[in-house]
Amino acid sequence: MKRVLVVEDDPLNAQVITHFLRAHSYEVVVARTGAEGVEAFEQTRPDLMLVDIQLPRKNGFEVCFEVKRTEEGRRTPILLMSAVYTDKEHARRYSSELQADGYLVKPFDMHGLLTRIQTLIGRA
Repeated sequence: MKRVLVVEDDPLNAQVITHFLRAHSYEVVVARTGAEGVEAFEQTRPDLMLVDIQLPRKNGFEVCFEVKRTEEGRRTPILLMSAVYTDKEHARRYSSELQADGYLVKPFDMHGLLTRIQTLIGRA
């Protein structure tokens, strides 16, 4: 079973994403802060990470940077998510600078999310 680490501080958003991905047979681990996200990455070695930008204690940009500077992290796809940074220029710039594998503007289509995940790591 493929594992997705969701780093999201909003309980409702985390719950919706978790239920949707579990319904499609992915194992889901949730972290509520940026620091917990980095720790969960190190402990669970997910196949993919979904990381919100606005997080307590360490923002999503910092999480992506810390993960991507590790050997394992360079091989782990990361999709950044934001309701604040919504224009395409932000998406392009942050994705390339941080070596993120994509950028989702909230609210996003869940089936589009599933397609992106399946493209990056395959079906569960």
